[in-house]
Amino acid sequence: MKVFLAGGGTGGHFYPALSVADKLKEKGFEIFYFGTEKGIEAKKDFPADKKFLYPITGVRGKDLISSVRASVGLIKTSLKIAKLIKDEKPDFSLCFGGYTSLPLGIASFLTGTPLFLHEQNSIPSYTNRVLSKFARKIFITFEHSRQFFPEEKTVLTGMPVRKIILDDLSLSQQKARELLGLKDQKTVLVFGGSQGARKLSEVGIRLAERLLDVQFIIIGGKHFKKPDRLPENVIFFDYYDRMGILYAASDIVISRSGAASTYEILSAGKFGIFIPYPYAASNHQYYNVRWLEEKAVCKIIREEKLDINELEDIILSDINIDTENIKKLVNKDATGIIVDRILDEIHKK
Repeated sequence: MKVFLAGGGTGGHFYPALSVADKLKEKGFEIFYFGTEKGIEAKKDFPADKKFLYPITGVRGKDLISSVRASVGLIKTSLKIAKLIKDEKPDFSLCFGGYTSLPLGIASFLTGTPLFLHEQNSIPSYTNRVLSKFARKIFITFEHSRQFFPEEKTVLTGMPVRKIILDDLSLSQQKARELLGLKDQKTVLVFGGSQGARKLSEVGIRLAERLLDVQFIIIGGKHFKKPDRLPENVIFFDYYDRMGILYAASDIVISRSGAASTYEILSAGKFGIFIPYPYAASNHQYYNVRWLEEKAVCKIIREEKLDINELEDIILSDINIDTENIKKLVNKDATGIIVDRILDEIHKK
């Protein structure tokens, strides 16, 4: 059995693809992975038997000449993958959205290969909107995105979360804090998703300077250099792969609201203070969490209205965090459901 799989560029596409790939490997599938030389997949391992990275870029947000060049690159890559499909004859293709998925999706259409999609965000990527027209099934993370796809092909599965994160979430809060060298007191995790966020890192440090009885875990990311001096109640990481430990150690999480981060925070049963990235396509980060604020399990603050005093008040307030009810809002077996639904579909006569 063989599968062609695409999903990369950023962690939001890459990590759900990795989670499903692990499950497919357990089922005995040979995996061919497709991505871009410029994405996270160029730096991270992926459980693939063969990995193909192409010099492709996205089309949106570019000037005319750059858009034409990017489009030509995507078309050429689609034709290369179509030839590979004819040679290798995969049982199906699986795409996780974003421009890195477009060539495999087009190649699957051209060759008549069964195509499946997973959409992470509440407002779908343009790639998945196009590919949905000839996909067999579209798996969605949030109910809000159902309206953008054909009803008969759309299945609400939730977000595939990496097994290592789910395993680490089983740690007690005390044990997680011990592993990090933290005291057993109120702890706030601040991070900006796989890309990091300078604004959130700066806010986290300012809060730590004002709230000396609260511990802060700050992940700076690639866009924020660690200051020479930090408050003593801060532990700082440029990057941290075992996010489940950080979630387990925390009481409150301040974060962007990318789909993967949002789903992981919910899986941990934590109260989130979400500051949506203001330039996200179609404002999808806001819609990823709007339904959660309606259920009173998070707080949304627009970046342009970000107020350090409001954040301080929320952190110091006695928030009634119903951890178990928050966890019920997610499906922790999304990975297994996706794989099972695909196998059922391709085995239909």
